[in-house]
Amino acid sequence: MANPTRSLLGRGWWILMAYGIIAIVFGLIAVFQPLTAIAALTWIMGVMALAEGIASLFTLATSSGGFARGWLVFYGVVSILFGLVAIFDPLSTASALLVLLGMWLIVAGVHRLVLGLRVRRHLPGEGWTVLSGVLALLLGIAFVASPLSGLVVTALWIGILALLYGIVQVMAALRLRKLL
Repeated sequence: MANPTRSLLGRGWWILMAYGIIAIVFGLIAVFQPLTAIAALTWIMGVMALAEGIASLFTLATSSGGFARGWLVFYGVVSILFGLVAIFDPLSTASALLVLLGMWLIVAGVHRLVLGLRVRRHLPGEGWTVLSGVLALLLGIAFVASPLSGLVVTALWIGILALLYGIVQVMAALRLRKLL
């Protein structure tokens, strides 16, 4: 007698295969066309933000209360504006976000450096906080100085992880297919 769970899993092998193939295709695009991949991800994020903003304003217009109306208007308008900018200029949007991340990393790096130097006075041999501060500072400076390079490296990492994920999904699908 066949195991019902095994049979059910075996019949769904093609879903895992589809996920795997999509992930592999995206991973290859991200590795060989990193800026295209970043633009696509930012564009998708823009579409989601635009939809969220429109839905928020629609909810505001059609509801009878219960919401903080001012905040909902603010959120809806900001979401729509961000969405439109991300849709029409995805690489500039992604670069701007990376510059903001870089500025935060610079502040975080300085904070960790100061903290690490203070901690070392009380905990001899503790240099990990100082090292994390130096690395955060260097990464922040790199992102601010060359956001495009940061986008390419980010896309490469995403692409490599997507490729690995896709390969694992395809292998799992092939294994499940054998269960039929």
